[in-house]
Amino acid sequence: MSTSPVPPAASSSPATARHEAPLAAVLVAVLSGALVAVQGIFNGAFTAAGGGPLIAGWVSYIGTLLAVILVFVIGGNAPNMWRILRHQSKWWWYCVGIGGVPIVISMSWGIPIVGIAITSVCSVAGQTIMSLILDRYGVGLPARIPLTTRRLLAAGIALVGVSLAITSGTSDADLIIAIAACVLVFLSGAILTVQSAGNGAVVAHIGNPLMATLTSSIGGTILISLIAGGSWIVGGLDGYGFPGSSNWWMYLGGPVGAGITFCAAWAVRRLGTFRLTLAVVAGQMVTALVVDAFSGIGLSPITVASAIIMVLATLLVAQQPTQKKS
Repeated sequence: MSTSPVPPAASSSPATARHEAPLAAVLVAVLSGALVAVQGIFNGAFTAAGGGPLIAGWVSYIGTLLAVILVFVIGGNAPNMWRILRHQSKWWWYCVGIGGVPIVISMSWGIPIVGIAITSVCSVAGQTIMSLILDRYGVGLPARIPLTTRRLLAAGIALVGVSLAITSGTSDADLIIAIAACVLVFLSGAILTVQSAGNGAVVAHIGNPLMATLTSSIGGTILISLIAGGSWIVGGLDGYGFPGSSNWWMYLGGPVGAGITFCAAWAVRRLGTFRLTLAVVAGQMVTALVVDAFSGIGLSPITVASAIIMVLATLLVAQQPTQKKS
């Protein structure tokens, strides 16, 4: 087993990133979005089976961490992984992982208040706007990606497409609470995008998306474990439990989460956070349509139209030059 440092990825240099065809990266990002939809199925079933959203999120994070470690072990790279964690890792690598926790908590709080459709719109809006800002300043990328008319147009089209998917309005909750929920979900979506950019920065340092997935999983697992532990102490988890062994498939959200993070960490430095976000959302929506079609739920014309618009928004910037030197 080799214990030599992981070589830097070829995509770390701006020149390589500019000339590399983005099609493969777009497809990987779309796969990441598809996996997001699949993970939602598993975690949603876990929640509905009596686990609750917080326990479902905690189990998912634990499963992601264990899955990544297992990949290192099977590949014979566990000693190298441990050496990098002990001697080369930086504290901020782990902080990157906390970016996925707020969206789990805010969605679980916001959905009962304003509905799942509006929380989804707020989340995607936060991701879209923040991704433009992060690209503009080159966060986690080989070089900055300036704002262009095409990118702004794609952002507008994406928000229109997601807005079309709204099928329910706000509840009768107090207006101030409803606004607070929307703002929290919006900010959580923006923070989620920062996590993708942060993982791109980790890849730039170590040259290994799997290591970025590992450190991100460690950070997220620590934070959500603290939250779950505090909630358990004050009785916030009373009445919730773990589905039995007959429902083993409900625990697969964790391994799927490892695939989500790995794909995003690999693709972000080739696409930038904005194009990554669009491709992920497009993959997520199309997969959701397929799942609904085969599950007998049925598809509304508006839902199909919103998915098509998201795909068009992704294609609009898919062939745009990726990087420009700052």
